[in-house]
Amino acid sequence: MGRPELFHCADWGTEISDVEDSQGHPIFKKVTITWSRPRTWKHDEPAPIETEDKSSCLYCLLRDHKRQKAKDKIVYIGLTKNIHGRFYNHPKAEKIRNKRGSTLLTVGSVNFGRYWRSVANTGPALEQLEHLLIWSIFPKFNDRKMGQLPGMGKHKTKPWWIVRKGFTFHGTMPREIVYPWMLVKLGRDRSTR
Repeated sequence: MGRPELFHCADWGTEISDVEDSQGHPIFKKVTITWSRPRTWKHDEPAPIETEDKSSCLYCLLRDHKRQKAKDKIVYIGLTKNIHGRFYNHPKAEKIRNKRGSTLLTVGSVNFGRYWRSVANTGPALEQLEHLLIWSIFPKFNDRKMGQLPGMGKHKTKPWWIVRKGFTFHGTMPREIVYPWMLVKLGRDRSTR
């Protein structure tokens, strides 16, 4: 998909970190997702998460079937509050692993900074982050969330500033996402004489 023709990001006249509400608080909630190095998930083995001790996190399934141009292509993005129990019954993951080639799993721990003090309150936030990643990457197997814009589901989306750290996904995962921003298409400026 190409860039929308003649659209530009609106110029807000400042850095993202400096956009504030009327009380002086940053509007965009900055979070950092640190992705682990992908590990191969073989067909008849449990998920390679033995070293993970994260209670709430995002995860990506990647595929490498050797004949594609890009290596380790992201095919699924998910979230879980219990990484060790998530993969016992996961039909999409099973479908992906049954295809020819290798399947890899990477786990992203989310640092909410000072915005969420309790892990129990991170469920809606994780769902929003997952939805934004799905829309920015368009993975093949996340078809259910592709039919709905971020913020139109059960939990309304907040303004986010998502920063990726750790594994780089060979450039296929955005380094930073700012949501929502504004695209504008300028008309001809007739104000000068």
